Amino acid sequence: MENIYSTGQVARLLGLRPHQLEYAHASQALAEPTFRFLGKRVYCAADVRRVADHFGLTLDDGLNVVEAGKEGA
Repeated sequence: MENIYSTGQVARLLGLRPHQLEYAHASQALAEPTFRFLGKRVYCAADVRRVADHFGLTLDDGLNVVEAGKEGA
């Protein structure tokens, strides 16, 4: 079974704040994650990678940030 992550967990993994993810979803700059559980967003590994890409971050196979993208690049 694939791991699932809450908004807070994804934010911690990526070095972001939860409100950054919530704003990106609310403004429709970032698509909603694939799943919801009890009405809350939950993220699978593919969703975490999509979020990281949106924020200009690179992840290794273990979902660890390996490189931060440069702003404006």
